[in-house]
Amino acid sequence: MRDQDRAALETFLDSPTDRPLLGLVYGRRRIGKSTMLVEQAERRGGFYFEAIRAETPVQLERLGTALGEHLGVGRFAFDDWEEAVGALLRLGEQLAVPVILDEFGHIIAADPSVESILTAALGPGALRKSTSRARLILCGSAIAMMRALTEGEAPLRGRAGLELIMQPDDFRIAATRLPVGAGFETAMRVFAVIGGVVGYATDMVNFDLPSGKADFDRWIVDRVLSPAATLQREATTLLAEDPSLSGKNNLLHHAILGAIANGSVTAGTIASKVGRQVSNIDLVLRRLIEAGFIVRHEDPIRKKRPLYALADSFLQFHYAVIEPYGATLRERDLRAVWSDRLEAVFSSRVRGPVFEEMARRWVANFASDTTIPIRDHVGPSLVSVDGVGHELDVLVAGTGDVPADREIVALGEAKSGEVMTTRHLLRLERARTALGANASHAKLLLFGERVDERLVQLTAERDDVEIVDLDRLYTGD
Repeated sequence: MRDQDRAALETFLDSPTDRPLLGLVYGRRRIGKSTMLVEQAERRGGFYFEAIRAETPVQLERLGTALGEHLGVGRFAFDDWEEAVGALLRLGEQLAVPVILDEFGHIIAADPSVESILTAALGPGALRKSTSRARLILCGSAIAMMRALTEGEAPLRGRAGLELIMQPDDFRIAATRLPVGAGFETAMRVFAVIGGVVGYATDMVNFDLPSGKADFDRWIVDRVLSPAATLQREATTLLAEDPSLSGKNNLLHHAILGAIANGSVTAGTIASKVGRQVSNIDLVLRRLIEAGFIVRHEDPIRKKRPLYALADSFLQFHYAVIEPYGATLRERDLRAVWSDRLEAVFSSRVRGPVFEEMARRWVANFASDTTIPIRDHVGPSLVSVDGVGHELDVLVAGTGDVPADREIVALGEAKSGEVMTTRHLLRLERARTALGANASHAKLLLFGERVDERLVQLTAERDDVEIVDLDRLYTGD
């Protein structure tokens, strides 16, 4: 769990404001939200309640029982949510304590009026009569639904003093969960399978992660590909549990995610792959972005030329490996299936795209100002060299409202599973020339698991080229 998430929550809870406050905490399932909130509730003498998928009378009965146990009295009998909210806010009459409603989506799914009830309870009229200093926190995993609580004309707009959107851990933090000595190559491969969601590296693999490169095949077969592995069905469950994605477009959602995972990354190619017009998938794409399943990469130097990617590597792995080869995974000898067929798919369709995203994250978050002095815009791009289009894994551009006029600060190529050689450097040099005057001083970045010694020697004599191997990717700047 990242320190900045905990720090933001503690700052909110420690506010000296002498009135009740509202905060939102949300993000993907199994990311550590509830663990963090339970810790704070226990440490500060607060109240934590996790809703379930049930009708309102059941929710209120469970809440009344939990609140009674918390206070050491009998069960509270709440007739409605207005009465329940009043009781929850009274918990803060003596001290500023956290009052947490987890899985809040289940509550408003059963009774949408709860939003307005909370708005009234936190409004100016109610606050004049209130002596509460409760820190009310609403937590949920349905990202689009939680975000909508404070958007547009939503009743709670302007009421929240905290909106903490928790993201999966980055590849560096994820690597710390592996056994000591596992190595960066193993860390990179594991990250390409399960990403940075803490639950995928703990409970959902029975706290079993590979001890090193030689143990990776055993691990992926037993803990990920096996029909008994809980990760087999995780992506499907994630979509099914999000209320913003339920309904008739369910099959289309999966088809779009599968298209992106298998190389269709523009709106046009996605639409072609799923057999629809671009105009017919635009709304669905936006819904999947809002729900946290897809990210939209803007081209740093071209307007309205976005590329789409799945939001994390676990989704990439599921839709490139698990879903297309589901029948194959039911065959008896999974180890042979992996080594003979699926390992190659993993290398080309998962490790490659994930490593490219890791390179972009390194540039944006870990590279020093000496390495990359300006990084206003970081993303993938395209360049035409001698009339042939080439993808650029990393392009870093400076500021400017007109993308085409931005100075190009750096170009990068990221390759996993192959040795970086002078051939890759030559390709970047040609791309820099083709981009013209705006790129004349651009630094060239070569990201690779393994680097040819000749390339190392050549770049040591140049100021415009830098190599980022796995050691530097994970520990350097």
